[in-house]
Amino acid sequence: MSDAPPAPDDDACPVPTGPPGPGFRRRVVRIGPQASIPFVAADWRDALVVVVQGEVDLCCTRGGRRRFAAGSTLFLEYLSLRTLHNPGVEDVVLVALSRAGRAT
Repeated sequence: MSDAPPAPDDDACPVPTGPPGPGFRRRVVRIGPQASIPFVAADWRDALVVVVQGEVDLCCTRGGRRRFAAGSTLFLEYLSLRTLHNPGVEDVVLVALSRAGRAT
């Protein structure tokens, strides 16, 4: 058991907007209303992805789809996706954080 005090669970904690620090890379992806972008696995390798604004549908190669709202944290590596789709009327904003030197 750890002696560290418990960390507060703060769902309202914003995603950092400044530089991520040495050893990390931050990338912002915007998807316009009713638009889709092709899923390229190498673009998301080793990245934690946070949905900062809007809702995004992850569209699978077999036809299924799952929707994730703002505040969701995703790991897209190893998924069989076809596209990322914005079903809404505002831009979807995704922030991907990965280790420097890795593709995202």
